[in-house]
Amino acid sequence: MRTAHWVTILTLASMVLGGRAVRSQAPSVPAAFRRSLQAFNPDVSAIVDLYYHADDSREGVGHLLEEIAGFGHAHDDGDGHRHGPEEGFNLRHVELYVSADVDPYFKGSAIAAVDVHEAELETAEIETTALPWGLKLRGGKFYSDFGRINPQHSHQWDFVDRPLIHRLALGDHGLNDIGLQLTWLAPTPFYLLAGVEAFQGDNEAMFAHRGEQPLPSREGPRVGVGWLKAGPSLEGPHALQFGVFGAVGRHQEEHDGDGDGEPDHWLDGENAFWGGDLVYKYDASRPNGEGDFVAQAEYFRRRKDLDLVAHDLRPDLVGRVRTDEQDGYYVQAVYGVAPRWRLGARWEQAGLINESELPNGARESFGVSHRASLMVDFTPSEFSRIRLQVARGSYATEEGREEAFEVWAQWMISIGAHGAHKF
Repeated sequence: MRTAHWVTILTLASMVLGGRAVRSQAPSVPAAFRRSLQAFNPDVSAIVDLYYHADDSREGVGHLLEEIAGFGHAHDDGDGHRHGPEEGFNLRHVELYVSADVDPYFKGSAIAAVDVHEAELETAEIETTALPWGLKLRGGKFYSDFGRINPQHSHQWDFVDRPLIHRLALGDHGLNDIGLQLTWLAPTPFYLLAGVEAFQGDNEAMFAHRGEQPLPSREGPRVGVGWLKAGPSLEGPHALQFGVFGAVGRHQEEHDGDGDGEPDHWLDGENAFWGGDLVYKYDASRPNGEGDFVAQAEYFRRRKDLDLVAHDLRPDLVGRVRTDEQDGYYVQAVYGVAPRWRLGARWEQAGLINESELPNGARESFGVSHRASLMVDFTPSEFSRIRLQVARGSYATEEGREEAFEVWAQWMISIGAHGAHKF
């Protein structure tokens, strides 16, 4: 009896911690009990994403994007590291993913992003599973669900890189922050999902908070987001979803006006964005994606209103306002030309509206940047993908217009069980 007791305990521990090792020891535990516990075993997976990048710009496209006129510089991450691809081989951070149903009321997941230099917590989420009236609450660190691209992890993208307007407005990581989300699935004959989110407010480009003198300290949450997604019930193999979104939050900046390496003026105020997205899918019902077609588009516009709270060089301007307004969009389509083979094209522009009104009353207008991309990928199985992508861009920088041609070669695999992706 005592031996059997310890065997049962060790078997249950193996089920909770190991998952797969359970199957070989299953006869020690009643089948019904085993099945009930198996539902709470975590799914564990890893995404490995290797790509080669080359471009013909003078200082690299990563630097070039930081110099696009009107959008401003991305904030330094503290160690001098420049975001964006390096010339040659790049290993995008490895995603170590764990998820499980915790109990009948909650489920959770976490993703650790590990690269060759450091590791960081990309997401860590708690989500309800039993709220009434179509409500769902999510908390932790997660990607905002606005639009189409922002909620997706990099391995879900149809192209190697993030669309230009998202990269310029929200930085290399998108809107990913600590907060709460409440969604409501409406009891309608068609798909209708509404969501509101409150985030602490820590984005590298759009909702930055320094909180050190002379800038005021603002308590969180400092960012609010709202969105609505709808999908009409279409007949046959067609599917359509569209959405609208908006956000507003606190934002602070410090700048070095005289170029001596030390900040000399500081701004504090609000940043806001709004826009819409559209996705159409056609399911050809042929083997391995042949004939499938997906088209999507997204428009994004931002407005920044900041008060000049201190200026060492021009104290007479303190109290005046700086306003910046920019927008952009992308349109892309992907078609399954053969079993496991896809072709894709993307066109994007940023800065159709690209204006600034400075505290001294001067107004500035900047040019439009655009880029065209083509890609072909091969998916040997649902766990691997190989992709080739080329792009030609024309960018309105602070030094004048610059052209750049880019090439990517990507090799990506998924190890282990990974949850299904959204529409």
